[in-house]
Amino acid sequence: MHGFVARGPWGVAAIDTGVGSHPPYRPWAGRSGRSAEAAYDELGLETAEVGLVVLSHLHADHAGGVWAGERPRFPNARVVLHEADLASFADRHEPYAAVPEVQRLRELDLLDLDPADREVAAGLRVVHTPGHTPGHRSVVLEAGEDRVVITGDLLHIPIQAAHPEWPSSHDEESETGAASRAALLTRAAGEGWLVGVPHFARPFGRVDGAGWRSMGPAGAGAEAS
Repeated sequence: MHGFVARGPWGVAAIDTGVGSHPPYRPWAGRSGRSAEAAYDELGLETAEVGLVVLSHLHADHAGGVWAGERPRFPNARVVLHEADLASFADRHEPYAAVPEVQRLRELDLLDLDPADREVAAGLRVVHTPGHTPGHRSVVLEAGEDRVVITGDLLHIPIQAAHPEWPSSHDEESETGAASRAALLTRAAGEGWLVGVPHFARPFGRVDGAGWRSMGPAGAGAEAS
């Protein structure tokens, strides 16, 4: 599970946060990689420098890391989440959703639940791509002519890049998820976007008619100039 950091003239943004200390995931947290704090240390960043957090959806492997112990991990950040995810998961028992962590952010007035597709910072746009969850989003970053899309859980395995229309058992609404995946990947392929996938070992690559083409070693970053 990869989280992403973007820097722009507006400061530092985090896109998805990893597991954190969410209870059902705690036995596995940190076993296969770095902790969030270690990763930020390697970047020369403090989590307090992050002014914006965008959550693709509420599953705890993407959103659990908003909380650290007894405090928000990103104390100075506005946290953006589509309201449909919180409304959906708050009404049912789902141990693998980060509802308690996000509800605490809401109590602290740190949560932005606006459902609109929009720029949440200059050059950083949220796009509703439902199906995996009701409020699932992808994030498009723009720098000059360059585009990077962070897919959230629109993709789980590389073969989906070659066959985005195939339904997935990972999605709550598989037909909706397939339609969202096909629409976004068609645009990414047609316009030559770089694609970042949280659950791929090598998270950055491109898509074309043949499917997925990875770029760089596992954990490598990407820059748009």
